[in-house]
Amino acid sequence: MTKCPILVSCAVCAALLAGCASAPARHLSDPPRAAQFDLALDWFYELAPGFGKYLGSTPLELGSVNDIGQLTLISSSLGKVIAIDNASAREAWQRDFEMPVTAGPVVLDSGVFVALGNGRILRLSLKTGEVEWQYEAGVAVENGLSAADGLVACVNANNRVFVLDAKTGQLKWRKERPRSQDFSMYGQTAPLIINDMVYAGFSDGFIVAYAALNGTALWSRELAPNARFKDVDASPLRVGDTLYVASSSGGLYALSADDGQTLWQRDIHGISSVRAFQDSLYVSSQDGIFRLDMSSGATIWRNVIQKEALISPLAVGKSSIYASVQKYGLVVLDRAKGDLLHIIDMGSDFTSAPDFSPGAVTAMSNRSTVYRYIVDDVPVN
Repeated sequence: MTKCPILVSCAVCAALLAGCASAPARHLSDPPRAAQFDLALDWFYELAPGFGKYLGSTPLELGSVNDIGQLTLISSSLGKVIAIDNASAREAWQRDFEMPVTAGPVVLDSGVFVALGNGRILRLSLKTGEVEWQYEAGVAVENGLSAADGLVACVNANNRVFVLDAKTGQLKWRKERPRSQDFSMYGQTAPLIINDMVYAGFSDGFIVAYAALNGTALWSRELAPNARFKDVDASPLRVGDTLYVASSSGGLYALSADDGQTLWQRDIHGISSVRAFQDSLYVSSQDGIFRLDMSSGATIWRNVIQKEALISPLAVGKSSIYASVQKYGLVVLDRAKGDLLHIIDMGSDFTSAPDFSPGAVTAMSNRSTVYRYIVDDVPVN
């Protein structure tokens, strides 16, 4: 049976609902405006119903969502961390802070890890949201927070990398690089924790490989010394013995994970994420969304979407690719061919990256409204 499109309070399009047996979308508040959905909407949640402007002249949400199956975890520039029960579409818990949540939520061992605008890193209980420990990183951690192998790692705005014990919050080690004197883009990259290594990118254009145990620097590499914007803003990706990392305007690099030597390089600007599936890389950037051959960097397909658009990090499924495009909304592309399948316009820009769990894609608009869509797809990473 083919599912009908779901519409929420859309009187103009009401005729389209005739004969549609789908139940209406569940929600925790009224929708912000009439809209037609190309995908089935499970639920939506407004963090600040009815608000007009904040963070300047127009709404801008720099928070994140993390759908872990039973729960969807939401962090927000409005200073909130919220857990939504996906089965009931009700709040499981909420924590309010006096400042924006600037990184996370990431989950490890029943802990939810977030960072606040003052540089405080917190572990919250996955069950209740209560603070279990906190660590002061000194200045803001913007975007870059990761958790794996019993560790939590981040890079703060002063180019310091911190590695903490995920259970206790105790500092394992800390290293730093000189702060870049050049203009850099917003945020820091989340370090990659893998194979007893921590790979961290910095605003001065360096990528450094540290031993996870004690922080010994095994190698360091400046990616693009002559680039206009040197900073490393996309989280590194390791596949086998190759590390993929990007400089803001210096392009995409495939490096030897053992010593940092260049295997190949592509001039793609403003890269926000690099994902892998089988023998391909999927790259979001200001030059569009790319599918590249993993071994050579050659382009398999490219979809510009919109010239010089700000495109979020990607969520990649076996069938489709999902991304937030600032002036478009949430977009869905065919993974194999790169064709545009859907544009979901909710009357607000999207900046935050969508998140993908089996059968569902969750995204947050710049009006701090979270939407969870049902999809016939599963994530690949």
